[in-house]
This record gives sequence, structure tokens and C-alpha cells, in this order.
Amino acid sequence: MIEAVCWDVGGVFSARPVDAIGRIAQQHGLDPDDVFAAVFGPYHLDGDHVWHRLERGELPLAEAWNEVECAVAELGIGLALADFFRQFRTDEADRTVVTETARELHSDGVAMAVVTNNVAEFSGGDGPGWHSIVPMEIMSVVVDSSAVGMRKPDPAIYHHVLAQLGVAAQSAVFVDDMPANVEAAQSVGMHGIVVGSDPAQAMTELKSLVMRVE
Repeated sequence: MIEAVCWDVGGVFSARPVDAIGRIAQQHGLDPDDVFAAVFGPYHLDGDHVWHRLERGELPLAEAWNEVECAVAELGIGLALADFFRQFRTDEADRTVVTETARELHSDGVAMAVVTNNVAEFSGGDGPGWHSIVPMEIMSVVVDSSAVGMRKPDPAIYHHVLAQLGVAAQSAVFVDDMPANVEAAQSVGMHGIVVGSDPAQAMTELKSLVMRVE
């Protein structure tokens, strides 16, 4: 049976980074893949790209963003940090279904956890950080990449959250908007749900999976 659901944050409880990058690329007539690579690097890997190091807590945001700006400038555009994150405020999807599903499953006795690739500067639980968009009161485990020094899709971060939860991989579901992160979770034995442009569809799949796996 499913004992735990492990949630990504950005792209699940909030707008998808891939959509924000798409809007930036469209505004400048660029290929979204080129802009995504400049900002985030090869996101299907855990490597030495500056954004990967930032999410592992190895660099401060100000230093990392200087390198990102240089990479984006090579594409012929300027991208200030404030302008970049402003794009994340636009979200055409209704994500209340995600919070509602998390609360429903929690009330049914399923443990909840967060596993997020995050920037340390946005972790403030009492400020405008990502904690404000997640029902933190039902999350029994929180694994923040910038705090633990690991990031998805490194298998180690999935093993870490499973150990914190005290559940076997086959008894847990991982929910993320990045297919590579979900595939990595599946590689360690977890179930996986990819959240696309319609979060309601993914939540239906999640609830069906929880009911199906006995």
C-alpha cells in the first residue's frame, strides 16, 4: 500500500519553471531549450552547472546569478533576477487542486513530505519563501536541496527522504513536474507522477494510484 507521498514544490504547488522560461524565450524570439539550458543547465542531470551548485547550497544566489546573467547574455538578452522571478507569478493553472489532494490524502492517513530543489535564500518559513505556498502543517518531512547538499535527480536525495519517512520505496509516490526527476525516483523503486500543464489530471492519477496499490 502507499504510505507516503513526496511532493516537489515549483511546478506542482506553484507555476512551472518551464512555462516561465517559455514566456521569456517567446518575448525575445529565442528557442526555449536554449534559454532553459543557459539558466538551469542540463536539468536531467546533477552536475557542476552554476544553478546545480546553487541548489545544493554551494553558492549564494547573488554570485550564482552573475554567472547565469553572463550565460543568458550570450543569447543576446539581458535578464535581471527580479524580472526572471516575476515570470513565476504568472500561472494559468488552478493549483488549489494540489493542496486539496494533499490534505485529502493526509486525512486518509498517508504521510506527506516535501522534496524540493531550492535556493537557500527562498527557504524562509516565516517570509515570502516557498513555505507560504505549501500546506506545511501536514508535511512530516521536508528535504530542501540547499540544506542537505543533494538535489534531484541524484538518487541519494530520494533515499534520504525515504529514510526520514521510514517507508520502503515501493510504498511511496514522488510527484514532480520534471520527468527526469520522476524517472530518478522510479529508478530507486518509488512510484512516480508527472505534473504537466493540467495539475488536476495529475492529482486524479495520484489518487487512483494510492487507491490501486494495496
